[in-house]
Amino acid sequence: MATTRTTRLARLLLSGVLLLTLAPAAAAQCAMCYNAAEAQQAQARKALDLAIAALVAPVFLLVGGVVFITYKRRNAPDDPSGEPSGSGKPDLLPARLIPPPPDSAASDRNRPSA
Repeated sequence: MATTRTTRLARLLLSGVLLLTLAPAAAAQCAMCYNAAEAQQAQARKALDLAIAALVAPVFLLVGGVVFITYKRRNAPDDPSGEPSGSGKPDLLPARLIPPPPDSAASDRNRPSA
């Protein structure tokens, strides 16, 4: 249990360090956009703001949709048929893919006589 917590913490710290190392490059791009927008007239700045919103909106909608679907299905059963298995253990294969056990009488008939 503690190892999974440690692994999660290490991954979180590693991703944070990675994001911090990429931040100066991203900040430089923001400064360029800011300077370009500042040099424009008011109408052009408004158009640039609208263009940025138009580019960002689909991304937010897609991410929001994935989060919404994940939230709604968080407690859904793994079995798409909705029928609980009788043994209490998870089924690795659907029942139609598992061959039936051999019948003892049928296996005696198929055995060569000595």
